[in-house]
Formats: sequence, structure tokens, C-alpha cells
Amino acid sequence: MVHGSWFKVNSGRVKNMIEFIQKELRSQEVRDVIEAYLKKTGYPKKWVLLTDYCLDDKNKANVITFVLLFFRTEAEHKAMERKILKLQKSDIKHTRYISNRLMRYLRKLPVFSYSFILDDREKLFGDTTSDLQKAVDSNLTAIRDCYQTWLKTAPNNDAINYYQSTINKLDSQLKIVSQGEKIKQYVDILLTTSLGAVYTAEILREIPDLQIVGWLPDRDKITQSCDEVAIPIFHCLLHNYLGGKDVQLPVADPKITGKPFYDAMNRIPDDICAAVADYDFSHPTISKEKFSHVLHELMAGNPFVRVHRLSKDATSYHFSTLNYKTNLWMSLKFYCQTAVREVNGFVKRMKSLCKR
Repeated sequence: MVHGSWFKVNSGRVKNMIEFIQKELRSQEVRDVIEAYLKKTGYPKKWVLLTDYCLDDKNKANVITFVLLFFRTEAEHKAMERKILKLQKSDIKHTRYISNRLMRYLRKLPVFSYSFILDDREKLFGDTTSDLQKAVDSNLTAIRDCYQTWLKTAPNNDAINYYQSTINKLDSQLKIVSQGEKIKQYVDILLTTSLGAVYTAEILREIPDLQIVGWLPDRDKITQSCDEVAIPIFHCLLHNYLGGKDVQLPVADPKITGKPFYDAMNRIPDDICAAVADYDFSHPTISKEKFSHVLHELMAGNPFVRVHRLSKDATSYHFSTLNYKTNLWMSLKFYCQTAVREVNGFVKRMKSLCKR
């Protein structure tokens, strides 16, 4: 729950990064893609944001993936969940094969996905350990100050309690930062929430009467560490990037035990993130064939599945859009492999039935 005026809450190098990304996302080419997507989906007022990450795997790229799904009715949403679970029962780590039918289904919906390949992601915040600590401190302080301002005009007791508990939580985290601890964790938390919030806001900010943007992140150290501070950070950033619109911003409880209620939806960012992290865009190769359906059926030639490389050198930020392109030979190879796999699967099922 967030109410109140909006502020520019980022500072220092992070502020420069966000402004740089906003400028890129407001280019005519990107605005045309976003407008085409919103027109295709009918400018829905309710949305779900899903997130997955691949960070610090020595054999893969560092990737953060966001998937934006429109929400119309409970019945439609449940039907979507059933369809996804039918076509892919397990997450990508526990499946040997990703359904090409699922990828075609997601493309047809359509989903809007944005992935960031992060080269030396800590340099986005600073060049030295001291720089990183200062960047984390200044940005957490700005967010805390924002909540303190909102506390003064809180509309009800629920808001007062949330703002005060958030301020207390951020004060506790700032003490930890002042001791130079968990700096890299805070960098990842601020980076994930900032990238997700700014890109999501750029897509949804023109929707009239926007009502709900719910965040359903993967349960891991991004949302579960540091006293779950990622949640109020995301609330604050998205509210401000949306220009202070009165929008509900629910977030899934990171303490959920067992499978989360959005387990089926998580297949989408999970599949995309894994494929992007595995694919070598410089020398087009993948380590496992299961990623080929994501690349060919969902990503190839799809303007709504965006992949960006974000980095920082000594002079400036770099934000590029990467496109997965296929050719006749790659397509023939892919479809031949798919046909062989389908035939082998059919034969295996028939043998199993004959044994009964």
C-alpha cells in the first residue's frame, strides 16, 4: 500500500543509470512496440509482474528477467495456469524438454518480457567497494526519507503502520550498510527492483485508470534476504516511476511455504531467463537442446520479448537490444529435431501401452 506524492528517489550513479534507461525506453522505436502491445491486449487495468534471475553461475550470463501479464478475469487466469501446467509440469531445472506448444501459446497471448544481461553489474553502482557502499546508503536513505514524508499524510492506520514499519526496517538495514556488510546483496536488491520498476512503469504509465500491478517474484535471496526489504523498495520505486498514480501494488509474501500459488506462472520467466542466460549471442550456441523451443518459438522475431545488455564503462552506460535471429538452416535443424523427438515420444508411449 502506497499513497502520496511522488519523488525522484534514486541518487548518484543509480539515478544516472535510471535516467539513461528511461531515455532509451522513450525512443520512438520502443514506444511503438509498447503501444502495439497495449493495443493488442486492450489496455488492461490489472497486471501481474513475474521475475526470475540467473546470477553468479560461472557457466552462464548474469540475467534478470521480468514478464508482464495482463489480468482480466479470475476464470481466464485459472485457465491460463491449467494450460501452462498441462504443457510443462516442472520448472526448467527439472525438465528435459520444453514444449513448443507452450511457447506458441505464450507468444499468442501475448506476454511482454524484458530481460537484462548484466556485465559487471556492480560497476553500475560504483567502481570501488567504498563507492558501492555509498551508493547503497544514499539510495536506501532516499527511499526511507520518501516513506517518512508519506507517513506525515498517511490516510489511515493501516498506511501509518506500514510506513512506520518500513522506516524501522530501512533504518535497521542502513545500520548494517554503515558497517560495510551485505553490500553486494543490497546492490542486487536495488538493481532488480529498480530495473523492474522503471521498465514496468514505462510500459504502463499511459494506461488510463490503471488499477493494480501485482509483483510475484521468484522466492530467493533477492526478496527473502535483508529483512525482505526488496518489497517496500519496489513499492516506493514503482509508485514514483508511475508519477504517483493511485495504483494498488500487492506483492506475494516471500515467506510462503511449499509451492506458491503462482507456481504455474513462474514457468514463463523461468524458461525465458534460463534460455537467455544459456544462449551465447556472440557465437550462437546453446548448451542444451531444451532451450531451442524458447528461442525459436517464443523469442525469434517477437518484438514483445525484449533482451537488453546493460553495462557501464569509464565514460558512460551502454544499453543495447539483442535480437535472436534464425535462418533457414537453423530452422530446418530445429524442426527436424522436434519431429524426431515427437516421434520418439509417441513410440515410447505406444510401447508403454502395449506392455499393459
